Amino acid sequence: MSQPLIELGAAVDAPPMHIAAANGFPAQTYLPMMRGWLADYRVICLPPRALWGGERPPTDYQDWSALADDLLAGFAAWNLRGVVALGHSLGAVVSLLAAIKEPQRFKALILLDPVMLLPKELERIGRAWEEQAVDQLPLAARAKRRRRFFDSRAAALAHFRTKPLFADWSDDALRLYVEHGLQASGDGVELTWSPEWEARYFSTVHLKIWETLPKLESRAPTLILRGETSATFVREAFDKAKRALPSAAYDEVAGQGHLFPQSAPQMTHQIIQAWLESVFYHRDTEDTEKK
Repeated sequence: MSQPLIELGAAVDAPPMHIAAANGFPAQTYLPMMRGWLADYRVICLPPRALWGGERPPTDYQDWSALADDLLAGFAAWNLRGVVALGHSLGAVVSLLAAIKEPQRFKALILLDPVMLLPKELERIGRAWEEQAVDQLPLAARAKRRRRFFDSRAAALAHFRTKPLFADWSDDALRLYVEHGLQASGDGVELTWSPEWEARYFSTVHLKIWETLPKLESRAPTLILRGETSATFVREAFDKAKRALPSAAYDEVAGQGHLFPQSAPQMTHQIIQAWLESVFYHRDTEDTEKK
């Protein structure tokens, strides 16, 4: 099946800005953060196979690099170059891997709370693969137990509003999650991103991230942004990333956890916009001086 393209903004002739979502989240939940770019960019998403429709969860790959290959195939199919790429969590690592493979397609790279686990956590996941116990990893097991069917979108909204995961989300972001993260099913609705796909992505974390990250050097201007209280991209890993890729810019979203693009969209937008302006103004100035 050919890869779909989701158009999130109306500026079709503008430079492309791509959002690669976190595991389990529809791209539209990033709209509160991205609306400020809709006039200047063609804001798009090439969703992962979990959202292509008719795809069974894969059992023959063990790493997120396959998702990077899908992303690059989508860029080629839709003739996308000069992409400002934002990636969150899983999507951040996928964007990073793609930028290393084909840097010529990227204008800038923005990694939002990427899944850069500490070596001891990566070793634990690696052992689970060796012991054929990968389905027992906590996040994968929890994803498989996720409730998938609801009587209505209203019932789903009420259910999600009680969950700690969504406690600090705005009404706008949660509404977008319910609108785009559920599809009709029988007399009710079900999750569009199935628990099986979510579990598979959780169990196939890129284990060589600390060997991979330095390869991003000189590929594209890069911003790595962390939620100050994130339990996914912890401060020790944040500091390790700074040593591994010193050319990148680094910042934190104050008081926010892993899902800061949804819980603090305006604050996140402002940090990214300030960085984009500094990078592109600096580049434009250098180009003018060279002429």
